[in-house]
Amino acid sequence: MAKEPHSRWKERGGGTIRVVFAGGGTGGHLFPAIAIAERLVERKNVDLMFVGTKNKIEARVVPQLGYKLRTIWIGGFSRNFRVSNFLLPLKIFVSIFQSLRLLLRFKPQVVVGTGGYVSGPVCAAAVMTRTPIVLQEHNSYPGVMTRMFAPFAREIHIAFESSRKYFRKRSNLYISGSPVRKMRKVKREDALSFFGLNAGRKTLLVTGGSLGAMSLNGAVLEMVEDIMSRSYQLIWQTGSVDYERVLESCKTKFDKLQNIEIRKFIERMELAYSAADIAVSRAGATTVAELVYFSLPALIVPYPYAAANHQVENALALVDSGAAIMVLESEMKGKFKRELLKLLDNPDEIASMREKMKILQHHDAAAAIADSVLKIAGENA
Repeated sequence: MAKEPHSRWKERGGGTIRVVFAGGGTGGHLFPAIAIAERLVERKNVDLMFVGTKNKIEARVVPQLGYKLRTIWIGGFSRNFRVSNFLLPLKIFVSIFQSLRLLLRFKPQVVVGTGGYVSGPVCAAAVMTRTPIVLQEHNSYPGVMTRMFAPFAREIHIAFESSRKYFRKRSNLYISGSPVRKMRKVKREDALSFFGLNAGRKTLLVTGGSLGAMSLNGAVLEMVEDIMSRSYQLIWQTGSVDYERVLESCKTKFDKLQNIEIRKFIERMELAYSAADIAVSRAGATTVAELVYFSLPALIVPYPYAAANHQVENALALVDSGAAIMVLESEMKGKFKRELLKLLDNPDEIASMREKMKILQHHDAAAAIADSVLKIAGENA
């Protein structure tokens, strides 16, 4: 059950609903917020404001989408020695003051925190101004900011059942799934046509995320001939750093690249997911959410240096459901090739994994969270 509408909204007499989104630094924290914002705009007359930093992904993406962005002076703590670490206490103090000023001026009915260091000062300011907080946690192992502000949140929306154990208070906990930006599911044949590939062959999608992953690329390069010999074709997002190496290596192995589509970055990822029968990927929260959304079984190699090992936790949520197979970075030599070829040789197993991936789907996580935000703001969905 959602909580009672927030009384201050009634006192203001309704009208436009104002919502602040706090989350950025990485796409994994930003894109769930954008997904929720998209659903809010569809439902009501809303005034949205994103709070982020000047030099991270939100500074480029949010204005492009037409949303307001205000920036604060905050950064993360580096595990390596950096002079900027000594500035962190000052940054926290200044960013909380900046966030307080933003909230007092904007007067939001709800603050939505999607994690990362950006959300901390804004949620702290929300506590000080008694503004209701809705938290969305897309990682299986909740981030520091989610755990820190969970006691103050009106609602906490998690993506995985396995996350429940990390919260003491559970009455405000909702398993909503991971919010995914609106991505159109395309017919397989049309998606393959976009990449100039053959509808008669099975398709393997290889992606290390927008920046690529050299270890993944190297492992696939070592076995690309084995993949092609199994009548598979490749959609391969290499990342900009590794693009030339992968392209030149494939050119030396094959006379023609007619069944291999190699790109630095794929803008239309919905087409890549729609075209693929199976994926090889990392386990960032956004990637995992998109794999579930498209019911795409995967062999997952978690990024080993992710904070709090959260990519392993994300991968385990799929592995434990039978929807994916995990190979750790330390197991890449030998096990990666063995597990991938075993999958490619077993279409029944891939079909079974796809069905188990479908079970993990929630109807529309972003819409469910948007409805909760509206209820808390004082409007019925």
